[in-house]
Amino acid sequence: MLKEKKKVLRISEVLVKKERAILDAWIKAQADVPALQKGLITEKQLKEDSAQFLKILIKAVEGGNLEDITTPEYDEVNKFLANLSVSRVVQGFSASETATYIFSLKDVILSFLQDEYSDQPETLNKMVIDFSVLLKKLGLVTFEAYLKGKEKVIAEQQKSVLELSTPVIQVWQEVLILPLIGTIDSARALQIMESLLESIVATQSSIVIVDITGVPAVDTEVANRLLKTIQAAKLMGAECILTGISPRISQTIVNLGIDLSRAITRTSLRDGLELAFRKLKLKVTRTEG
Repeated sequence: MLKEKKKVLRISEVLVKKERAILDAWIKAQADVPALQKGLITEKQLKEDSAQFLKILIKAVEGGNLEDITTPEYDEVNKFLANLSVSRVVQGFSASETATYIFSLKDVILSFLQDEYSDQPETLNKMVIDFSVLLKKLGLVTFEAYLKGKEKVIAEQQKSVLELSTPVIQVWQEVLILPLIGTIDSARALQIMESLLESIVATQSSIVIVDITGVPAVDTEVANRLLKTIQAAKLMGAECILTGISPRISQTIVNLGIDLSRAITRTSLRDGLELAFRKLKLKVTRTEG
C-alpha cells in the first residue's frame, strides 16, 4: 500500500518539476484550436487560463487521489472547469473546442510521463492509466458544464425573444398598448402577463389596450389566457380594452361559446384609443381622411 502511494506521489513530483515545460507544450497544443483562429479568445487569455488551471490541478493531485474528483481537494478544479465552460459558451466555443482544453492537456502530460519513466514500463503503465482516467473524468465535468451553460444561454435568448415579441408601449399618460402578433402559447402568455403587469406598475397606467389584430387564430385556450391577463391587470388597478377582433375571430369565439362579456371590446385599435381617451376625460376629435 505504501509502495502504491509513492508511485502516485511521483506523478505530482513530475508535474511540479516540469510545470513550465508542460504549460508551454500545452499552450502550443491549443494553438490550432479553431476558436483561437477565429478570435473568440486571445492568446493572452488562453495562457492565463491554462497557467491557472495547471497550478490548481497540481495542488489537487498532491495528496495522491487520482480517482475520486468529488473530494474537497478537487473542489477548486471542478469550480474552475465549470466557470471556464460557461465562459466558453458565451464566447462562442463549440462543445468539441471546449473539451479539447482538457484532452490536449492529457496528451501533453502523458508525453512527459513517458519521457520520465521510459525505463520503468510497469510504473509508467500504472501512471498512464491512472492519469488518463482522471483527465477523462475532468473532461466529462467540462463537457457537462458546457451543456448546462449552453442550455442556460439558450433559455436566456428565448426569454429575450419573448420580451421583444411582447412590447408594452406607453402611448399616453396612464395609457398602455400591448400589440400581440403571432401564436400565443403558454410560455408566451406568461411572458405577456409579466411584461404587462411590470409596465402597469412602472408607468402607473390605468388603461391597457390589448390589440390582437396580429393574432391569426383564437381558440378556447388563447381566449382564456387573454382573459387571465385582463383579470390580472384589473387587480393591478388597470382597465383593459380588447381590440382587433376580426369577423373571423368573432365567429370563432361565438361558435366556441367563449365568454368575453367581462372584457371591453372594440373592433379597431383606433376605436380602443378613442375609448381610452374618453375614459380619461380627454377630448377626442375625429378628422376626415
